[in-house]
Amino acid sequence: MKNKRGFTLIEVMITVAIMGTVMAIGVPRLFKTQDNIRAVTRKFLVMAKEIRNKARLNNSTYRLVIHIDPKESSYRVERANGAQLIDPAMMTTEGRQKAEDAARDKTEGKPPPLFQPDSSVLKGEKTLAGTLRFVSLETLNMSSPQTEGDAYIYFFPQGFVDAAALQISTGNGTNIWTLIFNPLTGQADVIEKASALKDVQR
Repeated sequence: MKNKRGFTLIEVMITVAIMGTVMAIGVPRLFKTQDNIRAVTRKFLVMAKEIRNKARLNNSTYRLVIHIDPKESSYRVERANGAQLIDPAMMTTEGRQKAEDAARDKTEGKPPPLFQPDSSVLKGEKTLAGTLRFVSLETLNMSSPQTEGDAYIYFFPQGFVDAAALQISTGNGTNIWTLIFNPLTGQADVIEKASALKDVQR
């Protein structure tokens, strides 16, 4: 006859204790990460509205500069007077580098600073807290999403905004949220998953 041996009460208690310890450590971290990414996206919703209003009131072109880096992501706001025509080639890192090199050649090492840092919205450059990182920024003028370096979302004096999809994730990349910027209203909507512009455009 086979020996049918079940779990003893002590074994069950040890298993429950281990599971309780794991949950006590892991669950708060999960909720803290969720709270962090929620707080950051909420901040960007408010900031986008404020930048759009300032662009209209000051008759200026603003841009939200998104620095995408897996080690430390940051963002800042810059401003140029009046309505600026944005060359689609300037939306890529390579295009901007070529334009800066050409300007430097013409001005003997001093390219004209069209956009200047603006401290009326943000007091300097801000870094994403904790493990949060920018994953990518996609606009209509880009052939593919930008995943490193400085990327831009432009806000124009007429009230228009670049149609853009900004992805933010936790450090390990398991949790990605997307901010979608509406080009007509300037409003930003939050999608709690990785999304591209084509996924939300009608």
